[in-house]
Amino acid sequence: MLTLRLIISFLVGGIFIALQTLMAERVHGKWRNIVLTIPSTLALGLFFVGFTKTPNDVVEAARIVPAALAPDYLFVAVFALLSRFSFLLSLIGGLLAWAIPAYFLMQFPPATFASSAFLYGLPLVFAGYLSVRFLPQVSNLRTFPMTPFHIAIRSLIGGTIIALIVVLANTLGNLWGGLFSAFPAAFTSTFIIYYRLQGKAVIPAVARSLFFPGAIGFMVYAWIAALSFPVYGIWLGTLAAYLATFFFFWLSNRLYDIITA
Repeated sequence: MLTLRLIISFLVGGIFIALQTLMAERVHGKWRNIVLTIPSTLALGLFFVGFTKTPNDVVEAARIVPAALAPDYLFVAVFALLSRFSFLLSLIGGLLAWAIPAYFLMQFPPATFASSAFLYGLPLVFAGYLSVRFLPQVSNLRTFPMTPFHIAIRSLIGGTIIALIVVLANTLGNLWGGLFSAFPAAFTSTFIIYYRLQGKAVIPAVARSLFFPGAIGFMVYAWIAALSFPVYGIWLGTLAAYLATFFFFWLSNRLYDIITA
């Protein structure tokens, strides 16, 4: 049964994340950050934790998500900072920037959702944003056709991470599943394709667009998931978490429009 669920999680996760990153190339720049930061790896990861275990296990997995966003966004910042040198250096540096703090996070996990968000997650997310916002920004992206290669690479990265979340949650525990639910699968596939097709000059602007309101949206999703999954189950819990996240995105865009009017 677990093998079948792993196959389902790999296929569903891969297709979902591939479509998300492909869509982001085809929308106006104002909406690109929203599309790229719609919870995909996170949503599928928590869903399959509840699917392969129980909805109550999602509470523990979701608790670590805000803290796990710190290494996630350090990956984004380091990749952008190193993008001027080479793709390989950017990827290796970014993955190390994710792996090292992720290791220490598992040694000292947060005790509550509030400490996960305000002591672990948000300070480093803001630090990553400040390091990226002053880099040269080139935001004009070209649209490329959906080729089998592009779909395959995005699906492979996304599906592998979703399947890994299920394995870790069922073997090492819910905190590991929650940690990898925040792994930058969609960000990684986006950077790989953008660097290859759009060139390194666009990477800082793409990286900057991923921070806000996306980082807060991930936290909103995890918080509502932790509240709703044990009560309503994995399907309605996922719906509730998505509705809350989309409402937050709508509200943040409305506020942005009012402030900049």
